[in-house]
Amino acid sequence: MEKYPKAVVFDLDYTLWPCWCDTHIRVPIKSVSPTEIVDRSGMKLSFYPDVESILLELFDNGIKIIGASRTAAPEIARKILTLLHIRDKPAITYFHSLQWGQGSKIKHIQSAAKQLNLLQELQQGYFVLYDDELRNRDVVSINCHFAHIPDETVGITKQIFLNELKLWSKFLEQVEKQQSAARKQRQIQLV
Repeated sequence: MEKYPKAVVFDLDYTLWPCWCDTHIRVPIKSVSPTEIVDRSGMKLSFYPDVESILLELFDNGIKIIGASRTAAPEIARKILTLLHIRDKPAITYFHSLQWGQGSKIKHIQSAAKQLNLLQELQQGYFVLYDDELRNRDVVSINCHFAHIPDETVGITKQIFLNELKLWSKFLEQVEKQQSAARKQRQIQLV
């Protein structure tokens, strides 16, 4: 990939793994292997197949990785990210910011941007949100590209990831054109 956003935001449930951690998981949970956990009821959970390679690609290219979830059980989400490993490290170590709790993804993304000192980059369109819920497409109102994960049985795939990065490039061009037009309009008003 030639061009990446400054930050990529991932919803957790049905984007990175195939369940709602606050309703499907029965604590306690424990590790079965570095890439699989099991809950009290015997339900096994792993990341979707392409998650590891996607997170590594972003991490290796210096892109900020953000987790954003409306989960009512952030402690379970944190435990899952701690128990599942990527390259022999807890997956949670690859995330630069974790935003939990009820409220809009707009609020989560703005909080992460502020925490990471990336508010200007957000305004300029350099954020992408991957999420399975279409209601979160409202993030485009803060210049964050929305990348829909359409199938909860497969979650995020490498193909979706790459296709959405191409669409983000086009989105970024539109944001830049709008901002340029707004600057020109302000200059005309000043004259």
